[in-house]
Amino acid sequence: MGISERKEREKEQRRNDIIDAAEKVFFKKGLNNSTMDEVAEEAELSKGTLYLYFKSKEEIYFEIKLRAIRILNGMFIESISENKTGFENCMEIGKTYVAFLNNYSNYYRVMVYFENNDCRVCEFKDKCENFFKEDNPLKFFIQIINQGIEDGTIRDDIPANVLAQTLWAQTNGILQFISTKQKILEFTGVKAEDIVYSQYEIIKRGIRNEGKS
Repeated sequence: MGISERKEREKEQRRNDIIDAAEKVFFKKGLNNSTMDEVAEEAELSKGTLYLYFKSKEEIYFEIKLRAIRILNGMFIESISENKTGFENCMEIGKTYVAFLNNYSNYYRVMVYFENNDCRVCEFKDKCENFFKEDNPLKFFIQIINQGIEDGTIRDDIPANVLAQTLWAQTNGILQFISTKQKILEFTGVKAEDIVYSQYEIIKRGIRNEGKS
């Protein structure tokens, strides 16, 4: 390995170490209550060195979002099977998204933070667009829906990209509700898992091609 390659690898390792340290701080205190000084301290770096890699805590938070998406995309890929129909794989992806919330709640909150901001004015818009050319869970979901349309198990009267966006929005709405409205659920006596199951059944009946599924 040449000197330049070794330096580049060391730089990338330092960058990942900073993100690891930031996760500990942000997940414990929240983004708004955290500072770059605290991240630098956790990473055992000077604040000046930290700013050589990231210009703001929001930029680090965005990198954590990209980590979250890679995890989610990997879970989606693992959840499907060539032996299942497109409809069955679509339902597995839905279950997997719920599992992601349950197992990686901190990462999910990071994703929600950026989901709730206007991507058109996001300062990381270009970086996000480049990333999603390769790692895009929604694009993968569209492929699965197309599989179901082609094998006849998913209704074909709604374009795959429209159906995917609709299901994505519905599922995000439900997951955000149950992750932030615990007091309301307790007051009404409704269990979070019952809401998830209800939404799952509504989606299942709504997208299925009844003639074949």
